[in-house]
Amino acid sequence: MRQKYGLFLFFFLMLPACLLAQSQLEVIRADSLNGMQQELIMRKTLIGRVFLRQGTTTLACDQAVLNSTTNNVEAYGHVKIIQADTVTITGDTAVYIGDTRQAYISGKVKLDDHTIILTTNKLDYDMNSRMAIYHSGAKIVDKKSTLSSKEGFYNTVTKNFLFKEKVRVLDKEGGKLQADSLKYNTASKEAYFIAPTEIITKKDTVLTNAGFYNTQTKVSNFTGRSTAKTDEYILSADTLFYDSPTQIGVARGRVEFLSQKQKVVLTGDHGRYAGKTGITRVYGHALMRNIGEKDTLYLTADTLVSMQNKTDSTRKLYAYKHVLIYKSDFSGKCDSLGYDTKDSVIHFYQKPLLWTNDSQLQADSVSMYMTNQKMREMRLRGHSFVISKDSASHYNQIKGRKMWVFFADDSRLKKVQVDGNGESVYYVMDDKKNTTGLNRVECSRMNLFFLENKINKISFITKPEARFVPPKEWKDELEYLDGFNWRSKEKITLPKIMERVRLAPAVKKP
Repeated sequence: MRQKYGLFLFFFLMLPACLLAQSQLEVIRADSLNGMQQELIMRKTLIGRVFLRQGTTTLACDQAVLNSTTNNVEAYGHVKIIQADTVTITGDTAVYIGDTRQAYISGKVKLDDHTIILTTNKLDYDMNSRMAIYHSGAKIVDKKSTLSSKEGFYNTVTKNFLFKEKVRVLDKEGGKLQADSLKYNTASKEAYFIAPTEIITKKDTVLTNAGFYNTQTKVSNFTGRSTAKTDEYILSADTLFYDSPTQIGVARGRVEFLSQKQKVVLTGDHGRYAGKTGITRVYGHALMRNIGEKDTLYLTADTLVSMQNKTDSTRKLYAYKHVLIYKSDFSGKCDSLGYDTKDSVIHFYQKPLLWTNDSQLQADSVSMYMTNQKMREMRLRGHSFVISKDSASHYNQIKGRKMWVFFADDSRLKKVQVDGNGESVYYVMDDKKNTTGLNRVECSRMNLFFLENKINKISFITKPEARFVPPKEWKDELEYLDGFNWRSKEKITLPKIMERVRLAPAVKKP
């Protein structure tokens, strides 16, 4: 039993020595060798076609100084280090620490791991962790891209790169990436952003702080506040998925889309953009601003859809559910809306209610025409009703099946044409602005002309039925047409729109 124990102890004590022997640098070949013993230090000078080996790692050079005691080697001239036939490093000079398996290569250094080629003037390489490190600038080339930075850390097994300072990525198609710090995988071609980054392609430019970008597929997923720019639009959001080849973007959080040519800005909680079709959708606190030289049109709804005409770059806008609209000279609400920026025509659907100064207009649907961003004409269809409040707080009223409403430069009523089932109530005032009575008229077709929000003249196209009523004979059934409803408290203002955008619950896309 003691004999077996003694043999076990012997082999146990000898194990470190065996492992140490296996990690010694071994001279395989050299044209000449000179040995020198100095104070317990054994140095060997190897000259000509030097070849050394440690495990699966080989080192070749023109000349080497091997310290067998410390297990270190200094290599000079055409240095080549190969690790397990997977990583090859070349340079002018190198210091290799055998015990820790660390290599420090200088000169015209090149690392090739069959995935990328890295060139620099100084490189540190750890054979154990397979980590390559440089601090004096390097260039990395793969099949699709060329990368450069001042500092870098590269794992030849995982293919993960960490770049620092003045990071640049250029792809074969002319795309460019610039950042201060960047993580990049040479196998998957994915770049991970950890600092402000700019990505430039032929079609667009993207600014971001966090996320990833595939340099091969050009697909991005940005998790920090990001912006995508083209000549036609700017898209920003807290998170942004963007496919550059298809120009498809999905945005979430403080979404902002700017059409630079039409000066149209869309904002909301969520957004989707399809560049090839020119369709943008924004929903959740959705707001549109059409910015003019002197005025801005505001529009909010549950969902806003913008469609770009690829022929002339004009844009159409559609709004769905709970639509509110405001401009300095008019405001309104409806269930859905269409806006053609080319013709400056706005179509209101589903019983719209509109206000202009002291006038209220409503119908089953309304089309509004603008010139130079000024309201010029409205066409009311189905159950049309126009109410105009005069200086004496009387309500002049017009009803009909269809109406054409024309506006003066100050956005007050100028003319109303009624076609079908026409009715009107208007008040008559003398020169001293005293009310002398009201006229109640029924006429299938008629034209009414306004002056200072008062009916100044009426032209009857068909035979009218008219009745003049003095003030002492007024009754509600005479003063108000059937369906009269003055809804001034519902009048849309800019503060109401902004409050709706801020406080309304976000709408989830079905």
